[in-house]
Amino acid sequence: MRDEAIDLGKEKPKARGAGGYLFIPKRLQTSAVILWLRRMHAWTGIYGALFFLCLGLSGFYLNHRAQLKIEGGRMREVASLSMVVEQGVISTEEELAAWVGEKLKITTPPVKARAREGERVAFDGRVADQPKTLEASFRSANALIEASHEVGTNVVRLKRQDASVIKLLTQLHKGAGVNKAYILIVDSIAGALIFMSLSGVLLWTRLHGSRILAVGIMGALVVATMTALSGSWLSWTLP
Repeated sequence: MRDEAIDLGKEKPKARGAGGYLFIPKRLQTSAVILWLRRMHAWTGIYGALFFLCLGLSGFYLNHRAQLKIEGGRMREVASLSMVVEQGVISTEEELAAWVGEKLKITTPPVKARAREGERVAFDGRVADQPKTLEASFRSANALIEASHEVGTNVVRLKRQDASVIKLLTQLHKGAGVNKAYILIVDSIAGALIFMSLSGVLLWTRLHGSRILAVGIMGALVVATMTALSGSWLSWTLP
């Protein structure tokens, strides 16, 4: 009788939920694994929070720049300068880029370097020879420096344009004018997004939804995404 009383006084363990984590193997559904998954999901969110915010704002602007009449997203000229160079030192666009990089301490390669051949032009009723013109441009996320030089002269003309805040964000969004370190950081942010997406789906399934419902929601999302992309996808068929 005493043993029966003890047994009656004990609470029976609660039955495990039928749903569980649908896409996590049963052997991995331990408290340690689930706690690690939750912590990593949270830490990757904190790690990329600032980048997610900037990418979201710039992505929204780029997606609606034709409809939103917001001033910004432009380059504005902030400085111009003429520098003296020894005549004959610069004769090619590569030499111009190297000279400007040395003078202005620019370590990144130029994004554009070209030469425009000279031509004969008419001016005030006279025919004159227009000299060959060399051009080189250096771009970063926040600025653009353009250099030009007419072969045979002793002057290099420089112009600097700075980006507005919106332009800077869109440049970073598109990866224009960034260095290798920034590219590596963005790659890590991309990895964080992928991990957050996967871990978010795994943790979401703890809501004990059915597998059919989970697959249905993901399938509807894929169909909606493909439908949205189909309107902007370009195809080219050769005759």
